[in-house]
Amino acid sequence: MTPDNAYLTIIASTIGPQSMHLDGAATIANELGLNNVNDTTSSGLRPSIFAVPFERGEDGRAMELLSVSEQDALMAVSPLVSVQRNGALYSEGEDANFIYNLVEGVAETYRLHADGEKRITAFLFPRDLLGLSANGAYVASARAITTLSAFRIPVGQLRTILKGNPALDISLVCKLCHELRSAQYHSMTVSKRDASVRLASFLLWMDQATAGPAGDVAALALPMSRHDIADYLGLSVEAVSRAFNALESKGLIKREGTRAVSLLERKKLCALTGQSCSVRIDMGN
Repeated sequence: MTPDNAYLTIIASTIGPQSMHLDGAATIANELGLNNVNDTTSSGLRPSIFAVPFERGEDGRAMELLSVSEQDALMAVSPLVSVQRNGALYSEGEDANFIYNLVEGVAETYRLHADGEKRITAFLFPRDLLGLSANGAYVASARAITTLSAFRIPVGQLRTILKGNPALDISLVCKLCHELRSAQYHSMTVSKRDASVRLASFLLWMDQATAGPAGDVAALALPMSRHDIADYLGLSVEAVSRAFNALESKGLIKREGTRAVSLLERKKLCALTGQSCSVRIDMGN
């Protein structure tokens, strides 16, 4: 993703010590329109953070960074909340009291310019974190693209957990590095002059971000609108439509309706974008 993902060490350092009780957190959730999912055991959902570890692995894939005990510690202080499609998790400028660990669904972060123009800064998927702050306030707004579930982690209580668990601290640093590399990839993507190259880079990233540990997906779902894709890539909606047509006419992709696409020639897509298919794009979960 981009720098508007959650960098836990940055957030923890910018918010002073606080004691946020769960009853108070529930009140805030109700005010924001968030629904608490109280029975996390029956839901089967647990906190999860994926990133490429510091150590060299077999294939360079992202992996689960949280141990079972670390997941339990986070669950003890972090209510599971659900947000309906188009619902807000938080708004730019609000007090950054929480970090969100997305476990189901898709979200986006965005900023509004002075003229009212919206600029999407990141798409977030399960096992991602969001809640970047500066001086104790969120630097962007976050919205649910689909119905989603997320663990809402109180920053003050996270600070306490980190003091007693250095291994978790290292895991969060790994996630931070993962997100910084993702931000660099996004910057390189939007710097491409050709719209079809930007779109190809985006589709390759989405393919990896949504495939999970098992590998590639048969058909790539695109939960975001064409307008959102255009905004994220710095293109017009018309340019995105022409780019889809160009890639499809070359036999590189096949559209499966309005919100799905099959990547028919991944190697050729990688060649078009100047990437090596043998090296995983470090921009996702």
